Amino acid sequence: MSVTTLLEGAGQMSRLVLAGLVSFLAGAIGRQGGDKPEWRYKKGIEGMSIGVTCVPMQSAMPPDPSTFKNIPRSVAETIAPEAMVLPTAGEIRELFQTQSKRDFGELANEEDTAKAYEMCREVTAEYSKTFFLGSQLLGEKEQKAVWAIYNWCRATDELVDGPLAETTTMEDLEDWGKKLDDIFDCKLTDDSYDLALSDTVKEFKLIKSPFKDMVGGMAMDMVKERYETFDELEVYCYRVAGTVGVMTLPILGFDPDQNTTQQSKDETIQSALALGLALQLTNILRDVGEDARDRARIYLPLEDLRAFNIEEEEIFKASRGELELWKDQRWVDFMEFQMARCFKYYEQARIGIIGLEDSSRLGVMTAAFVYGEILDVIRINEYNNFTQRSFVTLAEKTVLIAKSWLAIQELKLNSDEDVKAAQAKLAGTLQAFGLSS
Repeated sequence: MSVTTLLEGAGQMSRLVLAGLVSFLAGAIGRQGGDKPEWRYKKGIEGMSIGVTCVPMQSAMPPDPSTFKNIPRSVAETIAPEAMVLPTAGEIRELFQTQSKRDFGELANEEDTAKAYEMCREVTAEYSKTFFLGSQLLGEKEQKAVWAIYNWCRATDELVDGPLAETTTMEDLEDWGKKLDDIFDCKLTDDSYDLALSDTVKEFKLIKSPFKDMVGGMAMDMVKERYETFDELEVYCYRVAGTVGVMTLPILGFDPDQNTTQQSKDETIQSALALGLALQLTNILRDVGEDARDRARIYLPLEDLRAFNIEEEEIFKASRGELELWKDQRWVDFMEFQMARCFKYYEQARIGIIGLEDSSRLGVMTAAFVYGEILDVIRINEYNNFTQRSFVTLAEKTVLIAKSWLAIQELKLNSDEDVKAAQAKLAGTLQAFGLSS
């Protein structure tokens, strides 16, 4: 599934719900075949696949690369065993803080920049009419930003899932990564699309790491057709989906009243990561048959299949309609196990949505509710995700928007109570020391 396809099926026509559309950029990106290297998953900061935060060419000196341990310097290094890790919310927060202090200086003149955004607008309008229509309800700066990010994600997707995907090499991804470096270094090029993203980086202080990690996700798609463990799959899901949540957080905005501490801001960032992972896992569970039949791929963790005594060949046969595996209790139990894990990510995402600006909450909450509903539709379809497509109807989406609004009101109520409790505790402490608040 391409980014464009995912966006076309996710449109909600209001400014609030448009924020959720940005989340839907986090689609299943680039599913092409290739060799399958073996690796083990490793948690922690060492080997973390993040880009080094750049500095403007005419301001501070760049950071000393020797101070960054085991951070991949190339796309090929992102698929090395030691790079198979997830960044933490705290690490991402520190990157945001560093980038917020950066002085970008001047980019191109306004006329060139306007032309660059116009080209991105035309691409968005042509390839994702639903998303483009929704973007019209955003503020002018936010419109341009999502057009630029959409264009970059679509171009990245095309490298491994487009008409010329079979000819794409690791060297091509390396060149794409270097081009991204130039964009974040604000080096002017003849490419108007690059100029638009550079201006968006400057305007919203975007960080480079999620963009680099998405390119790493493309590399994984080129060399890996199976995932032995869920930990491996989790890295892949972060790179092709969770990254989009991090890319767009500066555009969606942090609510200053809800992000008064590092912990609260980390919870908001973790929510964005969790939503991207949940969306991608939902895609995988929905598209089991399509992936097996059309791409000869199985994204489901092989260790989980073995735990439920399910063979790979059974999945391929079911995808071709030669076996009704969905009627087997083994498959029912397997799917319930997978969906329970996915729902945990959705729950984590929903709780942290309170940390976003008020105008963005409904859209993101709706994204979580609508995609979560796909899992319930799989149940309604009696677990047949081989030959039957699971989707949410427009009428159902309308109901879910209402449910999303109610869920946000509950979050706000709980948050207000927490704030009042904290204020009361602070007042009591000040009074105990003979101070007034």
